[in-house]
Amino acid sequence: MYYFLVNPSSCSGRGLKIWQDLEAYLKETSVEYKSYFSKRQGHVEELMRDICEEHAADPSPINVVVLGGDGTMDEALQGILDFDKVNVGYIPTGSSNDFARALTYPDSPVKALERILECKEPLRYDLGRLKYEAMSEERSRFHKGTIPSVRYFDVSCGIGFDAAVCEEALAAGSKNFLNKIGLGKLTYLIICLKQLFGSRLSAGTLILDDDEKISFEKLRFIVGMNTCYEGGGFKFAPAAVPTDGHLDICAVSDINPFSVILSLPSAMKGKHVKNKKIHIYRVRSYEVITEIPLWVHTDGEVYTKATHIKVNVIPGKLRFLA
Repeated sequence: MYYFLVNPSSCSGRGLKIWQDLEAYLKETSVEYKSYFSKRQGHVEELMRDICEEHAADPSPINVVVLGGDGTMDEALQGILDFDKVNVGYIPTGSSNDFARALTYPDSPVKALERILECKEPLRYDLGRLKYEAMSEERSRFHKGTIPSVRYFDVSCGIGFDAAVCEEALAAGSKNFLNKIGLGKLTYLIICLKQLFGSRLSAGTLILDDDEKISFEKLRFIVGMNTCYEGGGFKFAPAAVPTDGHLDICAVSDINPFSVILSLPSAMKGKHVKNKKIHIYRVRSYEVITEIPLWVHTDGEVYTKATHIKVNVIPGKLRFLA
């Protein structure tokens, strides 16, 4: 049995069309399945939790396939009650798809589905874990209510500029329209420029593996990468892979907006690391402490600001169908 969690609105409705093609294939090949459609923000997390609770006593693993973008996959991870019991498949239908980009997915969603169905032994991918140590009272415009102190991620976890861009983009009314005409990245470019020139920078401290401390006077952002891409194809951590038991940190500080803009094209190919104000570290865990609250994201999903976060990797925790 396969359980499909479908975000029909991903990439401005493209998710529904892809699901219709996949469902036709499932029926044609007589695969036993059940499908669930998300109806609102956070619904995928609820659906995943319901499936896990319903089958908690079953001895066999639960096979769940997620159709959506990086945010949909992020929601699904939060709903898993026992990572040792759930096998996760993923078919990217979003606008960024950084997780799939890093894993070299087939171009055809049907071929991706075939690979999932043929998988006999799940791959073991690392999972990132974020813990808010000092959470702000300020909430994202797109996420309200109680915020769990722990979140998981498969792509990245960032604090500062990249999270601020994500927070504003999630609430941008122009994003869906631009996605429909193939210009979705324009939303991020406009917001990126606005945040570069308008955001307040913070002094901060980065603590690597509970030991080495690094201070920054004007911190733009720190992102811990489980895979090499984020932000729709920026290769912020060129050497990051989700199977090495480490996170690769990209820390950017004391750099003016114009230098950031000039570095962005090279970041698409991972060449930005030559800039002396861009720092790369490989760790199993790290902490970030900032002078003022900054937005925090996991896989592009933003819930709140924080002044202190702890992040670590859980090696091989995600059972992945591919």
